[in-house]
Amino acid sequence: MENLDEALSLLLVGMITVFIILSLVVFIGNMVVRFTNRFIPQESLAVKKDIVAGKTKPLSPAKIAAVIAAVEAVTGGRGKIEKIDKTEK
Repeated sequence: MENLDEALSLLLVGMITVFIILSLVVFIGNMVVRFTNRFIPQESLAVKKDIVAGKTKPLSPAKIAAVIAAVEAVTGGRGKIEKIDKTEK
């Protein structure tokens, strides 16, 4: 009976420890996301200004539609496209 009590207490301590550590991981992750969204500026306005000024050519509507369709097919409609960068070779 003594071994069973010790095993159950170790089990309880281990489960509480894992719960606390995973809770900290989730909390810190959420705080990093909120901090990033609040203080790191988005580049979308700069890209739009470059397109209007003629410095960057916009992508063709057919290519944008193909990318959107591919993302919707892969993610089941849950994906969101925030930015499309065109790499130059």
